[in-house]
Amino acid sequence: MSKNLIGVETLSPHEKRRLKTEQNLRSALDRLVGMKPNHPTLRGKRYRLTVAALAREARVSRNTIYANHRPIVEELDRVIQQTGREGGSDYDLKLKNAREVIIHLQEQKQKLATENAILLKRTLEAEQQREQLKKQNVRLLQDLATARKPAAL
Repeated sequence: MSKNLIGVETLSPHEKRRLKTEQNLRSALDRLVGMKPNHPTLRGKRYRLTVAALAREARVSRNTIYANHRPIVEELDRVIQQTGREGGSDYDLKLKNAREVIIHLQEQKQKLATENAILLKRTLEAEQQREQLKKQNVRLLQDLATARKPAAL
């Protein structure tokens, strides 16, 4: 650090850059946790709370975070442990809804399969009955033809 003419310490350009990056990382973390990211690849999409997502949102490299901002990584880990999730809440909700839809569709599929089996059985029975009625009709037509023949006295 250097001192200016009045005796107040000023930050070196490196320290200023590091402080600005830390501020960017903290606000990016807040946005990610609040499900309001600014980065176009994260906005409106599912994402996990990871260092990569944080780096993308803050627009810095992961190496910068790991090398110079270890407390941010630890804070990210605490947030993940506190919330009990890595994924965003919108994603979790969509996943839960999708699982419920899958279960509902599987139940519906089972009901339709049962109904289909019943209809198939009824169709086979109807075809058997049709064949029997066809044979009965042939016999009745033969009997009718025999009955209409003039009888020899």
